[in-house]
Amino acid sequence: MNSRERVKKAINHEIPDRVPVDFGGTKVTGLHEGIYCDIVRHLGLDLLPAKIYEQFQMLARPDHLVLKWLGSDVVEVENFIETWGLRNEDWKFFDTATGNRVLMPGGHNPIYNEDDGYYYLYNSEGKPVAYRTGSDVYYERYCTTAMSDEIVFADPKAWHDQISLYTDEELKIIAKRAKFLYDYTEFSLSGGFLKGGLGTNGLFAGHTICDWLCLLVTEPEYCNDILHATAERAIENLELYLQAVGNYIDTILVSGTDYGTQRCELFNPDIFGEIHAPNYKLINDYIHKNSNAKVMFHSCGSNYRILEHMINAGVDIFNPVHTNTDNMEPERLKKEFGDRIVFWGGGVETQGVLINGTPEEVKQQVKERIEIFGKGGGYVFTGIHNLQYGVTMRNLEAVLEAVREYGNYEV
Repeated sequence: MNSRERVKKAINHEIPDRVPVDFGGTKVTGLHEGIYCDIVRHLGLDLLPAKIYEQFQMLARPDHLVLKWLGSDVVEVENFIETWGLRNEDWKFFDTATGNRVLMPGGHNPIYNEDDGYYYLYNSEGKPVAYRTGSDVYYERYCTTAMSDEIVFADPKAWHDQISLYTDEELKIIAKRAKFLYDYTEFSLSGGFLKGGLGTNGLFAGHTICDWLCLLVTEPEYCNDILHATAERAIENLELYLQAVGNYIDTILVSGTDYGTQRCELFNPDIFGEIHAPNYKLINDYIHKNSNAKVMFHSCGSNYRILEHMINAGVDIFNPVHTNTDNMEPERLKKEFGDRIVFWGGGVETQGVLINGTPEEVKQQVKERIEIFGKGGGYVFTGIHNLQYGVTMRNLEAVLEAVREYGNYEV
């Protein structure tokens, strides 16, 4: 059974030959440039400098040799434009805080501000969009999170129109990449984060997150109108996107918005069910009607009380399965939801065992998670979110050894 067949079995709640694996196959299971460069040097491969295709999380584009070593069954069909409008072309050298010389897009031009010691990135309108110090291994979004003194309501139609559509240039590049990967590899193809979806970048219509959370309670009809306008625009993008890659991809990452904290959901789950879920359902239903791709949602934190709403909205796959947050015990999740949603993650806790544990502790946790989540199919193994800088090769190799040892299904 090859990788594509294996993943298709799992996402259809069937039992493949072994548990599928994803390291580096999506923007929420990616490889930070620090760990990627460590892997390449560890293997003695001549694959550096790495290209940083997603600049916010500083994700390296993984070479297929690295994906094979990781045992990964998934590869991403990247968008040509991933972060802050930067076109992934005209690559140039950049020295990271982890000590690596990598390649960044030609439009990546951070400007140093002597007054506060930060490097700023600006968009085409000259507005700051991200910042970092010289010692930061990631960028931070440039945004205001505090309450505004006065709420300025957006016009839903105007908000709809300002969400950009895929251009012909982007679609041609994406389609060419998808066809090549489909024809010349056996990986399962994952569609990159949907442009203009109800994700973090398209959620608040100019409101700060604090303002938005208050508006969900005080102005639910307005919030629904904004989300509905966003969903309508997302469907317009989906029509273009699926025409380009719909015949090739098995999964599509629709939302990357985090709805959970370490302790509970970010807001009342009933609000998610009443306002968010119906608009997500419009998007998900369109995907199901017009392609064979499964819908993937990413939401960090404790999401236990909104998982039912996600399922009702047509979500097929849930990631990262943040098991070290409240109410997200693996046994509980698998028992209550495992026959109705695919768990894509939760295989090893990035915040804990993977970074701080011994190789023996890592192997034990991987074994336990595969036994729980893998039972009966409907599971793709990966960690909780991206592989981060600082993970030792000993612990990473322990993960891979445990997956090989315990990931086979009895035939």
